[in-house]
Amino acid sequence: MLALLLVLTGAAWQFWPSATVSGKPSVAVLPFDNYVGDEATGRLADGLTEDIITDLARFPEFTVIAHNSTETYKGKAIDVREIGKALDVGFVVEGSIAREADRVRVTAQLIDTKQGRHLWSQRWDRPDKEVFIIQAEIAEQISNRLGGGAGLVQETGRIAAHRKVPGNLNAYELYLLGTERLEQLDQANLEAALSLLTQAVQSDPGLARGWVELFHTHDLLAGLGIEPERNRALADAAAERALTLDPSDPEAHAVYGSSLGMRGDFARAEAEYEAAMRMAPNAAEILIFYIGWASTFGKPERGADLVERAIQLDPNYPGWANRPFGLAYFMAGRYPEAVTMFERLGIERHNRWSWAAHAGALAAAERRTEAAALVARAMAAHPDLSIELIANEPGWSDAERRRFINTMRLAGFPACTKPEVLAKIEKPLRLPECASL
Repeated sequence: MLALLLVLTGAAWQFWPSATVSGKPSVAVLPFDNYVGDEATGRLADGLTEDIITDLARFPEFTVIAHNSTETYKGKAIDVREIGKALDVGFVVEGSIAREADRVRVTAQLIDTKQGRHLWSQRWDRPDKEVFIIQAEIAEQISNRLGGGAGLVQETGRIAAHRKVPGNLNAYELYLLGTERLEQLDQANLEAALSLLTQAVQSDPGLARGWVELFHTHDLLAGLGIEPERNRALADAAAERALTLDPSDPEAHAVYGSSLGMRGDFARAEAEYEAAMRMAPNAAEILIFYIGWASTFGKPERGADLVERAIQLDPNYPGWANRPFGLAYFMAGRYPEAVTMFERLGIERHNRWSWAAHAGALAAAERRTEAAALVARAMAAHPDLSIELIANEPGWSDAERRRFINTMRLAGFPACTKPEVLAKIEKPLRLPECASL
């Protein structure tokens, strides 16, 4: 069965090379300067530098230079262009720490070594009572701001890729452009992402992150109702390929967990997510994905409570994250907060279930007029949308299905699904009022 799915993609999935990603960028984290010069602040500077290196190292889409290679620059005047040549890196993270009275001040910046240009900088000014908590929080925020699909390292790569002739793009650049389209979540951009990511894995079939993003692309297309059976099958195959290629990649474990969850194997899905979070405990993106599944695993309150943690890890979190945030609040019965997140998401990014959850949350929050208006817009976008259709989507637990059914009734969605749609569903769940139709 898997071999058949691989053929369906039209990509060269039969090859299993060990090649690494061509064109992958590299980052060096220089020792943070200790402006005060005292021993305690020096330890803080060293600890912060090591924490940032450790957190950045979990991103397999770029290389992070080891601490012993950057330690030689401690306390020295630096020229980032020379460091770029010496260490063969495209980016340098540098910063400083100062303690004055009862406060700690930390600055950090990301620099392009080829042009010597500052791409980003930030400053933190905090009380020093919990200095090691501050150290951990700053390291987490820096790594999540630089790494991940919406991080500055990939953003810089996308800008450079846009300037190149399409035929000269390498696998990594195709991957970057694909993930850029993927973040938009509408059909046209998802189809463009599918084309770019397929080209990326054809160019480098060993690019595990390419298969991770192909999983998301097929999964999102299925969520929009576009060839759902075919796209879910291709998503499953992409998740398995990603994990086979790189079992050390926590995001590969996360997408495999999502794949298992969509097939109803919730125990194994949760185990894969727990493994991913153990491997990368400070990864905002993985936490965001888990938040969207927590209620399915029977832990809706945990999912809702983790939203604040995810935002703390990445205050600049990508817009698509509002969908799992909204779902977490919705499934925990925290309807006003769910509405806020779905409004931040924007209706142009809604899929079938998020239309249903948004309108259902409005109705459950006693905002019936707004809910009715949203139902009308949802039905215009998806004429076949019904309570039965959402209840029959794969991946929901029984408790989640009940919440959709109850809140969609309040919102005024049609109850029954057309017979021709039901015919495509194996053993469909029927509502009492629809069973005789």
